[in-house]
Amino acid sequence: MLDANGGPSAGPPSAAVLVCDALDKRYGATHAVRDVSLTLAAGRTLALMGENGAGKSTLMAMIAGEVKPGSGSATVDGFVAVVHQELSLFADLTVGENICIGREPRLLGRGPVNNRALRTQARAALDRLGVAIDVDTPVSKLSPAEQQLVEIARAVALDPALLILDEPTSSLEPSQVDLLHAATERLKAAGTSVIFVSHRLEEVFRFADEIAVMRSGALVGAGPASDFTRESLVASMVGRELEQLYPDRSAARPDAAPILTFDAVGGHGVHDVSLTVKPGQIVGIAGLEGHGQHVVAELAAGVRRVRSGSIAIDETRAKLRSPREAIAAGIAFVPPDRRSSGLMLPLSIAENLTVAAAHRLHPSRLLSRAVEQRAIAPVAERLRLRYASMEQRVGELSGGNQQKVLFGRWLLVPNLRLLVLDDPTRGVDVGARAEIYSVLRELADRGVGVLLVSTDMLELIGLADEIHVMYEGAVRGTVPGHSATEEEIMTLASGVTA
Repeated sequence: MLDANGGPSAGPPSAAVLVCDALDKRYGATHAVRDVSLTLAAGRTLALMGENGAGKSTLMAMIAGEVKPGSGSATVDGFVAVVHQELSLFADLTVGENICIGREPRLLGRGPVNNRALRTQARAALDRLGVAIDVDTPVSKLSPAEQQLVEIARAVALDPALLILDEPTSSLEPSQVDLLHAATERLKAAGTSVIFVSHRLEEVFRFADEIAVMRSGALVGAGPASDFTRESLVASMVGRELEQLYPDRSAARPDAAPILTFDAVGGHGVHDVSLTVKPGQIVGIAGLEGHGQHVVAELAAGVRRVRSGSIAIDETRAKLRSPREAIAAGIAFVPPDRRSSGLMLPLSIAENLTVAAAHRLHPSRLLSRAVEQRAIAPVAERLRLRYASMEQRVGELSGGNQQKVLFGRWLLVPNLRLLVLDDPTRGVDVGARAEIYSVLRELADRGVGVLLVSTDMLELIGLADEIHVMYEGAVRGTVPGHSATEEEIMTLASGVTA
């Protein structure tokens, strides 16, 4: 493989599972992958790093045989299993049926499915991860974290020579990340190689034996993980030094009246939730998966209706019966699943950016592309959006650039008062995170309030002025952001009163 300076190493490992030789791929004018060569030995984990749009997904697709290279070759000594960032489970099938799909055990060779054997095989796959999920449960009933684990179990059950994990921990809790790490170590001991993609740098150094960095489609550096520091890895990914990931906190406004007030709010699995968000304040919501933090975001954004208690906007009681009413009150929402809940994938970047501001941009209801371009160009530049044309389908963008579009949509809304964010940087690279964090702080400095739900504790600690920690549907405790620790948050999230 390449060394950390991008030059050739002394030679390939003796037992190579993967050999990529001058892989290259173009999509029209876009040069997605540029002459990439690397080798991965058996029983090793390679962290494939790079900003969104750097070419990682295309490279992995060529390795897996999903995309034909324009030139060059990828040779794998055995079977490849891929866990994609976007899950591919069948919601109406059970956990067991999803794990065994396409290779269901059958009675009498080609007879009906042997359901008993199917359950046994599915349980064995989950046991390899150390996960206790009922194999008869429909996938639609699982939490996002549980669905992620089922997807991983399905891949592991194939006994691959090479396992590709694309953002496998994006929705997992720390204890579940521990299970995945233990499972990959067992797989490596048995000779399986792993390609691991994550934008959580602490996980990269925990999982990886080797690191390869892509930028603008090319492999710009690679070598043992021990050769990298967090700072050098980030600089290699983005091509510049990031002096500070989390911007300084805004000045406190203790006498300001709250924009949003929850008073003993309940419903949909949460109860007695009380909190306020003031102008310029970033209020964080933490908690383990399934303890109500996502419901709080949806209640604030009008996606769900309050069943008990009350919500006030500018100290006036309000009934947010729909997202439309919330938007009219100056409340914007960035949901956790951009593909199914946030973006209109077949439509263009311009259409997705302007959908919430259409009435302001086109008051006469006559579409003006010139007006749109003047409005969206500064937003695209501020977020460093990477695109071929504003008429490009948003579904063609990388995940991080899609998230920027979803975020940028609300920068065009002039009456924005409160921004509700639910896992806004899931699957977003460190460079894009820094840009999003900077814009968040600019909004807070202008007096916009932010309600931030995140599964990334470091993100909450780095951004939030205060953090409410959920347990079993209620706020278990509140800690100041500037002094919060991961241990303190996890203690409260586990039900222990500080």
